[in-house]
Amino acid sequence: MSQTLHSLRCERLKERAFWAQGIARTLEDYGKSLDDLPTDLREQCVPANQSEAMISQTDMNRLWQVAAQLAEDSCFALRVAQTYRSNILNILGLAAVSSETVGDAVNRVLRYLPVLSTQVQACCTEDDQFFTIHFEPRGTPNPMHIEAVAVQCAKIWKRLERSHAPLVLETRLNSSFVGSRPYCESLFTGKLRLGGKRVSVRMSRSALRKPLDSTDPFLLTRLDASLEDMLLELPSENFIEQVKQRIGSLIPQREVSEEQVAASFNMSARHLRRKLAEAQTSYEKLLDEVRMELAMRLIQAGRLNLGHVALQLGFLNPSSFTRAFRRWTGMSPTAFKKTVEADAYAA
Repeated sequence: MSQTLHSLRCERLKERAFWAQGIARTLEDYGKSLDDLPTDLREQCVPANQSEAMISQTDMNRLWQVAAQLAEDSCFALRVAQTYRSNILNILGLAAVSSETVGDAVNRVLRYLPVLSTQVQACCTEDDQFFTIHFEPRGTPNPMHIEAVAVQCAKIWKRLERSHAPLVLETRLNSSFVGSRPYCESLFTGKLRLGGKRVSVRMSRSALRKPLDSTDPFLLTRLDASLEDMLLELPSENFIEQVKQRIGSLIPQREVSEEQVAASFNMSARHLRRKLAEAQTSYEKLLDEVRMELAMRLIQAGRLNLGHVALQLGFLNPSSFTRAFRRWTGMSPTAFKKTVEADAYAA
């Protein structure tokens, strides 16, 4: 499996409000209350329907920041994730342990991760020995949120562990958590590395093949149906970003098509077209948008020559890529690359 490119920026993403509720409840452990929060954020922490209510990414970021300052605890986000268990996390965990194998369980969690958090996506790499999950941002979430999602998933990984076949070999977090390492280690199985560039989990490939004694096909069918419904009911902005994410993961494999993207959501291409039309967009527009954003990112990274960029994005030849790039930016890829290099030199 090739590595999925980094997430595409989205300013309109919203998060499920049960995260705000979890933050508010955890603040009580520090002797704080809702009254200590700004009025507008306070209202977000008491949703009438915690499974459907949404909070903007901007307000979610503010809430994490304000709450962490009130708690005066660098591990606040980890404690939220450890102590608060939403109903959706319970359903996701139950679906995982009802799977046939450990690998099926892990893949099920990754597929339905958006119902747990719309601000984090899982990008995976694998080789003969290891399967690695990278928790990447969608939009610009507070880094604490990404680590909290990793802790919530760690609860599920622990339920899949077997003493004779350890699943998680290593977990990496961004923060250093100086003086709090013992607490951090208690949240995860396997080795823990702090201060890394990405939040990630490395798993044993051999452990993924192990069957689960708790498999329950009857229950699993019904849980999958509910989780699929939750995916489809996400706000249109979030669904569009999920489609873009899937397109972005397929482009490097040169296997992207409307049918394949639709299949990843367990729907027909016709249904996908209808949902995108309701959001006033189309598969072709999103494919074009993803190609444009990836092209600019790859050129800015400077890792590939323009011919390889064109090939990576699925263009038949450099000429067709150049024409598309001119349409996107008003300049050729070569001119854009020179501009990027000049800006970097000036800096």
